[in-house]
Parts: sequence; structure tokens; C-alpha cells
Amino acid sequence: ENMVYSCAYFESGDEDLAAAQIKKIDHILTKIQLEPGQRLLDIGCGWGALVLRAAQKFGATCLGVTLSQNQFDLATARVKAAGLEDKIEIRLQDYREIEGQFDRITSVGMFEHVGRKNLPLYFSRVHDLLTDDGIAMNHGITSTDAESGETALGGGEFIDRYVFPDGELPHISLALEAAQRGGLEAIDIESLRRHYARTLDIWTENFEAKAEQARSLVDDEKFRIWRVYLAGCAYAFEHDDVSIFQIVCRKAGRSAKTLPWSRRYMYEYSLPRSE
Repeated sequence: ENMVYSCAYFESGDEDLAAAQIKKIDHILTKIQLEPGQRLLDIGCGWGALVLRAAQKFGATCLGVTLSQNQFDLATARVKAAGLEDKIEIRLQDYREIEGQFDRITSVGMFEHVGRKNLPLYFSRVHDLLTDDGIAMNHGITSTDAESGETALGGGEFIDRYVFPDGELPHISLALEAAQRGGLEAIDIESLRRHYARTLDIWTENFEAKAEQARSLVDDEKFRIWRVYLAGCAYAFEHDDVSIFQIVCRKAGRSAKTLPWSRRYMYEYSLPRSE
């Protein structure tokens, strides 16, 4: 429904996938303490689900950027259909070309395309785009190999050749080091491995349930590639061959007194906040 194609967020594991995807977005926006009137940048905005939710339910003013023409076209159309042109701007733009500063920054599923050698530049750019009291959140898949070498059964040769050419999955330790080198302090880290394993199980079930319809849309090779990819990734997340983390960060050097005492605020909220 919302065309969200990243890890969902479950409370019990038996929720409807569409509801779990909205819950993921709400969890992110609550985690970064998004408030009405704040400026939000979504790096790699996909089809626009996060910025739409941020504007509609949290009252934020949003900029979403993507490198995909198809995503730009549909996200722009969805913003117009929602009557939110005054609250949301979608751009076909590289995040490195953005100017200005934002109160909140999100990046969901774009991290894997940055590349290990570019991580310091990526986090440094996030730092420069944040206001002094801003908060950013990076949601990305990581290798469980501490050397960030071959990612058995979940990445590597098959995915590089058929699904995500040149994609890289660094270890979480490298992501945290790059964030620190970029001038950011990590203030919360959450593993969503179980959530992605469940998301992929549902995707696989849905794929098999619509197998004949899928076959009619693509050639046999592409059908088999996606069947193997979905099932293989579900196995990889289930067995700790790959993982996924949300890292919340802010500019380094700020007072400890500005940090929350606990993570309770992430779960004790009600929506909508702003209509």
C-alpha cells in the first residue's frame, strides 16, 4: 500500500505487514523526537512514505531526495494527491549536493549503497546538514563479519551480480567509527535483525502466493533470481549471517544533560500528534 521496501517493525511478530511498516516509520520519527514545525531531510526517500507520514502525523516540513526518476515521479504525485505540496518537497538530487540545515535527518536503506570507503564522507555530510541541536538516524544492513569481508549466505557474489551491484555491507563497528570521524555521537543503537527476518518471511510468503502473477510480469530468470534472493535473505537474517541496525546520532561534544535518561520515550507515544 505504501510501497515501503525496507525492514518493518513488529511488536509481536503476527501483525499485518502494512501495519508493521507504518509502525517502523512511526518508531523512527518518534526515536528522533520529531516535533511539529521542524525541518526533516530524508536521504533516499524512496516512494515518499516516510516524508508523507512525517508531514501528516508529526507536522514536520520535509525534503525527500532520491536518485531514481521513477521514485521521484511517484513520490511527487503522492505528495500532490495528499495536498501537501506546502509541507513536502521531493527532489531528484544527490545528498552531497543539498544545502542548508535540518532539525532532523533520516536515511532508511540508502546506507548500503554508500560504500565502505565513502562512509566518513557520508556521515560528515550528515553532520554538516544538521542543526547544532539536531538528531539524525541511519537505518542500514550490516555484515556480521568483523573484517567486513564476504558476507556468507546473505550478500556477496549472487547479490552483487543479480540484485545490488556494487553494494557493500560494512560491519557495525566501521559504521560507528565513520560516524565518530564525521563528527557525530551515536546516542542509541538498535538491532532489528529479528524484525527483518520476519519481514523477509512475509515477503517470501507473498511472493509464493502470487508466483503465477509474478511469472507473467518477468522472464523466468528474473523470477528465479528474486525467489532465491528473498528466501536466501530470510535465511541470512535468521541465522546471523547479516544484520541491520538503526543508529541515532547527533553532533559530538554536546552536554550529557541534553540526553534522555531512558529509551521509554520511544515507546510511550500516541498518534496522531498533528493533523
